[in-house]
Amino acid sequence: MSGFSMTSFESAGQSFVVDPVCEMKVNPEHPPAKIVVQGRTYYFCSELCKRLFEREPGKYIGAVKD
Repeated sequence: MSGFSMTSFESAGQSFVVDPVCEMKVNPEHPPAKIVVQGRTYYFCSELCKRLFEREPGKYIGAVKD
């Protein structure tokens, strides 16, 4: 899943973004977990997805470099 785009969308008046690990909808105003990489915020449905992302960010987004 290289080149992931943090897609945001609205549904029933609520804003959501997509978790780059599991692709679940996440409310960016109350995310279970989030991280900033190279100035960009990524939102996650759980701490587990955040940890998986931290281990291999390049697996989920194309241009991340350590």
